[in-house]
Amino acid sequence: MTSTESEKLGRFALDLTLDAIPADVLTLAKEHFLDALGIALASSKFDFGEAILNGARALGEGTQATAIGSGARLPAPSAALVNGVLAHGLDFDDTHIGAVYHATSPALAAALAAGEANGSSGAEVLIAFTGALEIGCRLATVGAGAFHDRAFHPTSLCGTFAAAAVAGRLAKVDHETMTWALGLCGSQASGILERGTSWLKRLHPGWAAHCGLSAMALARAGFTGPNTVFEGGRGFYASHIQHIPTGDDLPSHDLGRTWQARGIALKPYPCCHFIHGFVDAALELRGKFDLADVERIECPLTPGLHKMVAEPRARCIRPTTPYQAMFSVQYVTAAALVQGRVDLATFFDEPLDAPAVLAVADKTHCVPDPASDYPRHFPGEVVVHLRDGRKLRVRKPASLGTQEVPLSRSGLEEKFLKNATRAIPPKTAEKLIAQIYALEEAPSLSEVMALCMADPLKSKLILARLANHEVREHA
Repeated sequence: MTSTESEKLGRFALDLTLDAIPADVLTLAKEHFLDALGIALASSKFDFGEAILNGARALGEGTQATAIGSGARLPAPSAALVNGVLAHGLDFDDTHIGAVYHATSPALAAALAAGEANGSSGAEVLIAFTGALEIGCRLATVGAGAFHDRAFHPTSLCGTFAAAAVAGRLAKVDHETMTWALGLCGSQASGILERGTSWLKRLHPGWAAHCGLSAMALARAGFTGPNTVFEGGRGFYASHIQHIPTGDDLPSHDLGRTWQARGIALKPYPCCHFIHGFVDAALELRGKFDLADVERIECPLTPGLHKMVAEPRARCIRPTTPYQAMFSVQYVTAAALVQGRVDLATFFDEPLDAPAVLAVADKTHCVPDPASDYPRHFPGEVVVHLRDGRKLRVRKPASLGTQEVPLSRSGLEEKFLKNATRAIPPKTAEKLIAQIYALEEAPSLSEVMALCMADPLKSKLILARLANHEVREHA
């Protein structure tokens, strides 16, 4: 009999080896692993980080896995919930451009929780994490654009399956159990984009990781799931995008030979990835004119994205919350032109109603971009009209951090250190960088998680215990 899509994806997750992962994909996985850890550490110091931790504690007690930042011990699904929220909480985590999918947050949250719960080695965690990146990207690519058009968040939907794949790999389940878990994920995958002024979007990767681990727990207990979750007439794609893929469009097409994970882009700016091209363009234009001479600024934007990052206009030019600002082309472009940077301070440490920024935002207008090739790329263009009739224009077909314009290793590490040191000392953050780059050599995740604690004393005690254990092991 022909294998179903869930059977093929499950077998890929279970059978993947370190040698089978291309060197560049393995490097990408480590870099994105590190990137998300830094974001999670920074998020742990914000109010939403405290809230999700307290909510997870209320779900029940357990000590299987660690919450980043606090060092709290929780049941594995609850730790995955917390860490997924933290990794995505500042909207600073990566995006697979073609799939419009935040790949690392749900996969990392699941890998950390399942890795600790199963006592997995660093190599096993790295393999499982990399496999989950690939699976999530492939599932999301099938519905690229269509999920958003129907008000679904693909990170929350597809991240659930990726998390289950991680959990199954690290628990060393058989193929049938993995298939059952993926089938159960079809009914657990959820996430709508109606957020208002709430924290809803921050929840999605954490909820995906939580559900993925929960689905695997049920499957391991013998609770069966359908093996046709993807191609079934009432399955995941039929229900969410009303289209069932076939042939080359199937998630498993060329699996293991072509790596879609290569399309995951790092974020140099903590705002919606649709806006990054506009930031790059604005920063290049900055200094070439006097802001006082600006009559109008136009930002050509993919027509289908206006409702996400350019409307309603009144809210976009005068946001009242950080999240509103982070999802406004007008505000972020203005901040880049005025401040010469877009970073966490732009949204969280400085006033959102700075007169200079609001004045430029008021002159900034989003117009349709007929040349856009979204979702293949997220282009950005800034056109400045000056009072003397001159017009200055910069267009970015792809933004910094993508395959076309990669972020350097030094740029990645600078971003990590700025984020991580909001919670841990610089020396600890430097140690964490070294740990992740050599993750495949680690006997477990214990040292990594100990370094991810904001309490220096607690971290030192755990590291000392680990060191003493190693001494005894080699005695």
